Amino acid sequence: MMRQLCFTIDLDRDVNEAVVGSSAAVSLDRGSGNAPRFSSSERGTHIILDLLDDLGMKATFFAEARTLSETGVGRTISRHEVAIHGYDHEDLTGSRSKVLLSQDDLRSIVENSIQIVRDEVNVSPVGSRSPYMDPNEGMLNLLHEYGITYDSSRYVHVSDVVRPYPSGSPMLTELPAIKGVSENGRTITSYLWPMHEGRRPPEDFIRLSESVKDGVCMIATHTWHMVERRSGGIMDKDEVSANYDATRQVLSRILDSGFEAVEARTASVVR
Repeated sequence: MMRQLCFTIDLDRDVNEAVVGSSAAVSLDRGSGNAPRFSSSERGTHIILDLLDDLGMKATFFAEARTLSETGVGRTISRHEVAIHGYDHEDLTGSRSKVLLSQDDLRSIVENSIQIVRDEVNVSPVGSRSPYMDPNEGMLNLLHEYGITYDSSRYVHVSDVVRPYPSGSPMLTELPAIKGVSENGRTITSYLWPMHEGRRPPEDFIRLSESVKDGVCMIATHTWHMVERRSGGIMDKDEVSANYDATRQVLSRILDSGFEAVEARTASVVR
């Protein structure tokens, strides 16, 4: 029996959202238009790195390529695993943007994303996560051609045993995020965003992790969400501090309960 904590961080543009007519994401309009912003993501990245150092744990950054290049945080996150997360946080399936991408488009996104990670981090990524956790099967089918060995774009209902599994695509493993039902009867997933938005306490995510008796418990967040709320804008100093403490509480309590922190590339090995 093993219990692994896989903390994953989506490094992407501030408060990203899809728009009809463009496969690329924009940032939520705060009064100056919806062009992509990156300042909260950059600030949040450094806060998360401090948190990881504080806890002495490794994590995995799923880096949207443009945000990675715009923020210049590649060297600072390189002591952790860095995987790909699209180039422009594209809506790969077109379900939100209503833009259908060709196989050539998908291949270009993969190639450009990998090249940016190599340029900025000086590593060849082996993992991928689709923006919006909405994978395109055509893209999954070509990832192995570029040395990608695992994907992490799907949810599974939490149970006693949560393990990576072979996907339907050649030579690719799926490392799933988890979802369950909280005490109030509402769906809860691996992503901490409801906590960052003040809608859930840390205890809800700690209880979610307790359901995993064997295998991998994934906890996920976004860099920008450490300093900015979708509903309330930029956090003040006290709010950032409280948000940091809540995130630390989730991770430290899970670690204290017997989980070992590992990067996604380690957790994705099928056993």
